[in-house]
Amino acid sequence: MASRFLIRISEPMGQAWQRPLSLRESLYVGAVLFAVGTAYCQLYCAISMPAMNGMHMPLGLSLWRSAIETVPALMAFELSKRVLRHGADRRAIAGVAGVLLLAAAVSTAMVFICHGLLYASAMPLRPVIADRLPGITLTAIAVAWASRAVRAASASHERLAPASADELPPADWIDWVRAAGNYVEVRAYGRSTLKRMTMAQAEQALAGQAFVRVHRSMLLNRSRIAGLDRTERPRHVRLTDGSVVKVGEAYRANLA
Repeated sequence: MASRFLIRISEPMGQAWQRPLSLRESLYVGAVLFAVGTAYCQLYCAISMPAMNGMHMPLGLSLWRSAIETVPALMAFELSKRVLRHGADRRAIAGVAGVLLLAAAVSTAMVFICHGLLYASAMPLRPVIADRLPGITLTAIAVAWASRAVRAASASHERLAPASADELPPADWIDWVRAAGNYVEVRAYGRSTLKRMTMAQAEQALAGQAFVRVHRSMLLNRSRIAGLDRTERPRHVRLTDGSVVKVGEAYRANLA
């Protein structure tokens, strides 16, 4: 049973590791990391602190300590994925460095806020910055690993992608299909290609594959939909990569 469970969750976890998460997904992941970090802090202090004159760690301080460690790290990881999704050139690397520095600054600021609100203790800036380095280093390693996984997956898809101009790639690779004159534009793993077919032919080829028509010129993979606008009759769809797609009047019922 455990092995089946791990197999079932491995694919979505792998996809979430590589692609930018939606706001809802980020909140879920952040909540889990926050809870795990708090539990770890409480357990660690329960084991180590009684030997130090009976000291203990207040729950509020563990909660804040967990937030200091998890929130900036998750923020940096998600922003870096968005920076690197179009490539890993010098500009992208500089962007990731900027994101990591921002995360370090946020984490440092949270430490001083913690010291001011939860207890009065003047802590020098240099030790605070040094204390942040391990977390930022681990975040940078995670970003590099995720970027490498994306590039490897992209290269694998390029090798396996159909060479025919009128054949679609596997359905789970495709983000969306859009009409382009006598062709359709297919977006898959950050790249767009033209295929010699009509939208009707593309829709027929992807029938039964969790795709939805949201416009006469647009066919979406449902797994790439992060959310709808908050009206009763949605006019826009937000995708997991952050882009927004217009919903046609005649196709709004498809998103019910």
